[in-house]
Amino acid sequence: MMVFSLFVALILERLRITPEAWKLDPTAERWDNWLNQKDDIQRWRNHDLFGPLLLVAPAILLAVLLSLNNSVLAALLINIIVLTLVIGCRSYRTALRQYFLAAKRGDEEELEAQAETLEYLKDAGLSTGQQLVWLNFRFYAAVSIWFILLGAPGALAYGLLRSRAEVFPHVLAWVEWLPLRICAFGYVLVGHFSKAMPVWLKMVPEGVDNPPQQLVDVAVAAEELPQHVNDDEKHWVEAENLVNLVRRNMILILVIVAFATLLGWVV
Repeated sequence: MMVFSLFVALILERLRITPEAWKLDPTAERWDNWLNQKDDIQRWRNHDLFGPLLLVAPAILLAVLLSLNNSVLAALLINIIVLTLVIGCRSYRTALRQYFLAAKRGDEEELEAQAETLEYLKDAGLSTGQQLVWLNFRFYAAVSIWFILLGAPGALAYGLLRSRAEVFPHVLAWVEWLPLRICAFGYVLVGHFSKAMPVWLKMVPEGVDNPPQQLVDVAVAAEELPQHVNDDEKHWVEAENLVNLVRRNMILILVIVAFATLLGWVV
């Protein structure tokens, strides 16, 4: 059921079947604003421990409800609903498509405009392709990994924390510590193993000082640029190669979950 839920959610998101407004961030913002308006909750809101727990309270409630649920169909529908809600990043997908179309026709002005739209981490010093690696991790890989580990409540809790990343950046960094290393190891397996493996081994024991750069370093080592690429093409060729890398990694995640399901390790 887990691999089927992931597969259906990814297909729905890719085919743009869900409504444009079907995304978690606005709902999470309203929930966060409601918490801030309650005077009796406010003093707990800024607490290092209780603040994040209050934010992910809907995920905790969902876990309780699922533990009381005996219907497989209901659980499947909840999984798909939560995954499509948390995964959704249609604006970035649209910008990515326009970015590659502009690159193919040599439209430098449009290329720069879409590259700016794809700049998820402002002033991080990452190229467009490297920004796409982090975007894929935040909206696909990390969501999938937490869903595999903790089910729909895990995916929802991660999505709520991700939506308020500027409020609890350190907490989110630690929440992403394990998924980031799992995702990066996937890059090692689907990319240039001998070059990426030493980078991954060096990254594993590191803390959370700069998670995007840690992940990008492994991705860049795993996916080499073609030789004889001129400077004008370098950025979009790198982006295309890194997008192919993260796509292969998502396929690997689905395959591993499918085998784990067949072996009875997950349900």
